[in-house]
Amino acid sequence: MSGFIFNSNQIPMMQVPRAVADRFLPQATGAQIKVLLCLIRFEDMALGIEDIAKQCNVDASDVRGAVDFWVKSGLLIRRGASLILAKTSSEQPQTLPRYNPESILEQKTNDQSFAYLLDEVQRMLGKSVNHNDASVVFAMYDHLGFSADLILQIINYCVKGGKTNFRYIEKVALDWYDRGIDSFDKAESLIKSLEKRARIESAVSTYFGIDNRALSKKEKEYIENWTGTFGMSLEMIKESYERCIDSKGKLSFAYINGILGDWFKKGYKTPADIENADKAKKDAGSVGGMKSYSSMEIEEEILKRLAGD
Repeated sequence: MSGFIFNSNQIPMMQVPRAVADRFLPQATGAQIKVLLCLIRFEDMALGIEDIAKQCNVDASDVRGAVDFWVKSGLLIRRGASLILAKTSSEQPQTLPRYNPESILEQKTNDQSFAYLLDEVQRMLGKSVNHNDASVVFAMYDHLGFSADLILQIINYCVKGGKTNFRYIEKVALDWYDRGIDSFDKAESLIKSLEKRARIESAVSTYFGIDNRALSKKEKEYIENWTGTFGMSLEMIKESYERCIDSKGKLSFAYINGILGDWFKKGYKTPADIENADKAKKDAGSVGGMKSYSSMEIEEEILKRLAGD
């Protein structure tokens, strides 16, 4: 039999979210995985960056980068100095509780803020809300504890995105709650981040020639990794795409991820850095009388070997 079957043998274990294996193993670096495991292992203990770096045998900058990666990925939520595991899709509530018409009417009669909220929601949507819709609004207000201003931000964000269905609005509300968005300022920051991500995804999709479909969840995660963890500009992503096409003759997000990951490790931030590295390698090869290799050729060889492992 080829392969392995794991059995804990009843040895004490710590719990790691399945999402780490299901979604992040292909894109997370070794340092990012080690830092996450360290945080989970020493739950509720105050650990300094240097402590984590020593425990994981990585640099302090790797620790900061790993924490940023897991926060941006949505697996961790940053609340002050605390890092909290976000609930997975199987754990978090899929719907908000429903309220009967009498409860909603009573709240509207006795709470001017809630009455104002319902009126504003109807104005923003350009239509009257039925009982089910009003129940979603009340659940955000009563169950999630969102302020009227925060709820109106959610509605406005959905309307701007062309989504006025209350099932979608409910999903956004649950997502924001899970992210720890509980104030106007936090919502503004999140909206700017989401809008920036959407612009980047659109630019990458256009350059890659993906115009007949939406990006998959996995492809979006790759792009987030390139711009977030690796800190690569759109110009660098374009350069990696050209090298991918030259080498493979087709688009491969995994291959591009390998190229950008290699550049990240080498500290390349601009196309000029790559050009200078190629030139330095060629010059070194010429002086030594040996064949020189471009960074692209080296990257191809590394990726071929990885694929063969």
